[in-house]
Amino acid sequence: MDSVLGLFPLNTVLLPGAALRLHVFEDRYKSMMAQCIEQHVPFGVLLDRKGNEVGEDLDPVDVGTAAVIRQVTKLPAGRLFVVAQGTRRFKVDRVLGTTPFWRAQISFLEEIDGPSDSASRLRETAIERFKDYLGALLAVSGSELETIDLPSDAAASSYIIADALQVSVAVKQKFLEATSAAERLRAELKVLDEETHRLRSLRSEGSRARRRSRESPFSARFSLN
Repeated sequence: MDSVLGLFPLNTVLLPGAALRLHVFEDRYKSMMAQCIEQHVPFGVLLDRKGNEVGEDLDPVDVGTAAVIRQVTKLPAGRLFVVAQGTRRFKVDRVLGTTPFWRAQISFLEEIDGPSDSASRLRETAIERFKDYLGALLAVSGSELETIDLPSDAAASSYIIADALQVSVAVKQKFLEATSAAERLRAELKVLDEETHRLRSLRSEGSRARRRSRESPFSARFSLN
């Protein structure tokens, strides 16, 4: 179904189901938020390729996520603190204008699991690797992973994993643009393995460094001769 959305280019990737916190201070985006609140409509979040976020030199990607406003706090000087949540992915079909804010004709993208058996198996494997990743991530700071439950839906699980991964916005955008949950989970499995290995190596190097420090305390002798 086609629709028209006000667009908010950001240096971040919003995924369906994820929370987004915004400090809104530009007049154009204050106007957009007021319109969304008054008309009870979402706005669209797109990654800005240049990472500018503010000003006129913006270059948003074509695939983003619609966001619904959950909470608004008014701040001094007309500024707003907005909490929104990602809902559905969309693709920009045609930019309608950029003033006072970006507006576009968009098409919402269908959520496809892919082959059901494949998506289900990939989800189960990804959850186990995700737990390994979180355990390795927490271990770096000396913490431990408690129990974690993910939805039975493959697409929902894939978005939670994508949102939690501490990777670049370029990688997260690829996750967002995946044509099916199965494709997204396959890509996530590769990244999960790489990141878990990196984190464990980092922790191992830190442990060795601390051990060497304890075993060979630094001492120095100085002489004027």
